[in-house]
Amino acid sequence: MEFSARTGWSLTSMALTALLGAACGTGGAPSDTNGASGGGTATGGGAATGGSSSSGGAGNGSGGTASSGGSASGSGGAQSSGGAGTGGGSSGGTASGGAASGDCAAWATADPSEPGPFEVVTENDVGPLAGVGEDDQPTDFMVFRPAELGSDGQCHPIVTWGNGTGSTPDLYGTLLEHLASHGFIVIGSKSPNVAQGDPPPMVVGVEWLIEQNADAASPYFGHVDTANVGATGHSQGGLATSNAARDPLIKTMAPLCGSSGPGDNLSGPAFFFCGGADEIATCDNIHNAFASVSNQPAMFAKFVTADHANWITFGGSTPSPVEAAVTAWMRVHLMGDTALRPWFYGASCSLCTDTDWEIEQSMMDE
Repeated sequence: MEFSARTGWSLTSMALTALLGAACGTGGAPSDTNGASGGGTATGGGAATGGSSSSGGAGNGSGGTASSGGSASGSGGAQSSGGAGTGGGSSGGTASGGAASGDCAAWATADPSEPGPFEVVTENDVGPLAGVGEDDQPTDFMVFRPAELGSDGQCHPIVTWGNGTGSTPDLYGTLLEHLASHGFIVIGSKSPNVAQGDPPPMVVGVEWLIEQNADAASPYFGHVDTANVGATGHSQGGLATSNAARDPLIKTMAPLCGSSGPGDNLSGPAFFFCGGADEIATCDNIHNAFASVSNQPAMFAKFVTADHANWITFGGSTPSPVEAAVTAWMRVHLMGDTALRPWFYGASCSLCTDTDWEIEQSMMDE
């Protein structure tokens, strides 16, 4: 296992030329050859053009309390309800952050457009072998996480990440480190085809972290909020995210520029993102996936000037508006950060009134 402390991010020229994934359709589970394969390379190497991060993220959220579902593997985290209009998240959320049950301390609210308070470490070559890597053989994972787990008594939610076709988690280092700086444990397979494998790797990574949380010899022991797990990924990784979210372990998802239609197989809210200028995974296809969900809160979010990749920050530590929105979504639904709830919920939500975005909501009135 390679272990390194990181305070910034740089990318090799090889990573910059990696394929960022091809169009992901709105059909069901992928075939063995994966409908998301083939296609375009990344266009644009900088942060998203146009628009600043959404304003109005702070403020008192009305957020209803999620159900008190049981904790798992000693995490002490409250299970997300995912019910209509609740927005999921830990139970008992207040404007100062989410309250947690059991032995886990509450999370204070934080600005998702700024780095969080945690120093981040990256672990390479960890976890089980899963999915399809080089030479069609299973491969292992990378983890981006706070350097000191449980430092203030919190249990850290899990975010499982899916890469675009031909790429690996380090290409998305700014976003994944940003999530980790906010307290999430982010696990991503090094497979360049994360929608493939039997089983595909995104849920396998979550199961491994749950096992680590119960292992007294593991640095994760007792520090993982195993009841609050999110999934997100780009392009083919968005398709893989939609498929992984059918597993009841996943309490919220945010597929980015790629998705299948999960239908009524989700256990919590969903954020479907597309770029208005994306010709690889078109917004029409992403909207079809959004429209397939009828039993959970769901948002269709189009960033008007974004294409398939120009919203990804390839250097530095400042997230793009899209990456900030993904961070806010995970904070609301996995940390109970109700101060950020108005970004997404209600007819006058912050993204709804930001002209850089075009938003459609389902079951998100409150």
